[in-house]
Amino acid sequence: MDETFDNPILKAMLSWDGVIGSKNAPRSPNHTVLHMLYRMIGEREGDHYIPAGGIDGLISALSNSAISQGVEIRTGSPVARILIDGDKNGLKANGIVLEGGEQLMADRVVSAADPKRTFLELVGVNNLEIEFTNRISRLRSDGYVAKLHLALNGLPEFTGINSPDGRMITASEMDAIEFAFDVAKYGDSPEKPVLEIVIPSIHDPSMAPGGHHVLSAHVMYVPHKLNGGWTVEARAQLCERVIDTIAAYAPNIRKQILHKEMLTPADIERDFNVTGGHWHHGEFALDQMMMMRPTYEAAQYKTPIPGLYLASAGSHPGGGLMGGPGHNAAKEILK
Repeated sequence: MDETFDNPILKAMLSWDGVIGSKNAPRSPNHTVLHMLYRMIGEREGDHYIPAGGIDGLISALSNSAISQGVEIRTGSPVARILIDGDKNGLKANGIVLEGGEQLMADRVVSAADPKRTFLELVGVNNLEIEFTNRISRLRSDGYVAKLHLALNGLPEFTGINSPDGRMITASEMDAIEFAFDVAKYGDSPEKPVLEIVIPSIHDPSMAPGGHHVLSAHVMYVPHKLNGGWTVEARAQLCERVIDTIAAYAPNIRKQILHKEMLTPADIERDFNVTGGHWHHGEFALDQMMMMRPTYEAAQYKTPIPGLYLASAGSHPGGGLMGGPGHNAAKEILK
């Protein structure tokens, strides 16, 4: 960035997509590789966008397509464990057990849970080789992104732009990103958080009543394990810092807030069953990417247990709501 560009805001903006959702900063060794991989994604070259009808529209399209092919979808049915049977030929996954005790038998089990949860909790270490178990246990999966949601009584006005209908990044220079990372990697919450902000209700009016809007912000470099723990006070303090940061660009935002929600990585882990609260299900680093994601013996969607497949963000090509791991896993399963 320094060799190619002069404008500090441009350099910060261009570096952002190489760090978002990961334990990386602009000067981290993997930063450039991650940015390149994002740019290789699909016809939009990795640009983030909201589909027609929002994420609910995407989910409805996928579920309606599945149901039309005879698929039965159950929600609110947590899985307690994956059934593993063994005989002289070895182990095989042949179904699941729900938390209520109901068993569902299947020739193939496909897990979209993160790799640690899949193997260490649902499969169980007693069904795995110790070397494989150790590799899964060592996967780096502590989240570094918090999420702020604001319910607003109107469309906020941001200084310098006509309409807040795209991504807005608050980092004024690469050092602002780097300094926030330096604080978080030692277990503290940054005094000056860096954010990516969107107003999704502009594109999907069904998200808010008429005249109202929803603001969603990714707050980078918020540690999963905070020094002193994520107390009510620590979470509230972070929330106020983030709103102060937004208010520097949208001065009237506080007067518009009807409700607010701050989700730290610890909250994401607890509420959404994602180990470490990492939205990519595992760190993007060269030893946890591509043919090494999540680890060898499970990097091509098949696992050491016949009949069990992975299809989550913890598999190649990784995170984001893009369907890549599921698409690739389906091809492997149908071979």
